[in-house]
Amino acid sequence: MTPPKSIMKRELSTRVLARNEKAPYHHGDLEVALLEESKKLVSLLGVEHVSLRQVAVNVGVSPSAAYHHFPDKEALLKAAARSTFEDLAEFQERAIADFLGISPLAARRRFRALGMAYVAFARENPNLFRLCFGPYCAGDEMTREESRPWRLLVSGLNELERNGEVHPKVRPYAEILVWSAIHGVANLILDELLPDDAVDNVIDSLVIALKGSTTVKKVVK
Repeated sequence: MTPPKSIMKRELSTRVLARNEKAPYHHGDLEVALLEESKKLVSLLGVEHVSLRQVAVNVGVSPSAAYHHFPDKEALLKAAARSTFEDLAEFQERAIADFLGISPLAARRRFRALGMAYVAFARENPNLFRLCFGPYCAGDEMTREESRPWRLLVSGLNELERNGEVHPKVRPYAEILVWSAIHGVANLILDELLPDDAVDNVIDSLVIALKGSTTVKKVVK
């Protein structure tokens, strides 16, 4: 019989907390080491089970050393959220790099890959994804221009527009339309309220909405 998730999480937490308690510190950049360790713990345990003290212990330094870089848990997790935004952007960039060309079809393929990668990142990193948009989100301190995922979306929509795939009257609202739809389906999939393949239908619907048409051009998946 599989043990309850709560017991499994406690056992995992105990193993993580016991890890590297006496490990010496050998990192050249403590701030980066603390940041990466915090992301590992968030990924494994969830944000509610992460403390700055434990991150410091796992890295192999005293809590007082960690406080020189991050005054509290909130500061550390805001930095982790910002770093995870960068990870998301890199994940998306790798996905769209597979589709070359300047044709309308190539632009639509990259647009689809961008949205699919967003949802795939959320599925592969659910705790980190939720960190990015939860109470420790650094979004309130980050302008849209500083957000690489946002810039990727703008670039993709501009490319679609140049290829006649976005209606001029829709374009001013396109970023909000697309991000809210893709982010929404990602969360619904994580909460098991929609199947994994729901993102395909959402992207098809977005293609229709952006075009301002009732017909859809075939997108090779």
